[in-house]
Amino acid sequence: MLDELVSSGWHWQYGWLRRPDRDDVQGYCYEEPDGDLVFSPSLRHRKAMRLACWRDAKTGEKYLAICHAPAKAHKWAK
Repeated sequence: MLDELVSSGWHWQYGWLRRPDRDDVQGYCYEEPDGDLVFSPSLRHRKAMRLACWRDAKTGEKYLAICHAPAKAHKWAK
């Protein structure tokens, strides 16, 4: 993978909302700033979700993805 990791942080740092009122059999619900809903069946996302911001190597565009690495794994983690 040639994409560059730009940053990582909690869902609210990227404008995502935790939507417990929308949790269902798909999992724990989060709402992106554009209104799209994202569901995760992972118990670790019951209260919060970490996201990673990546830069596409070809286009230079940034995009978000669920971060699976612990916060301490990143060089900028405090």
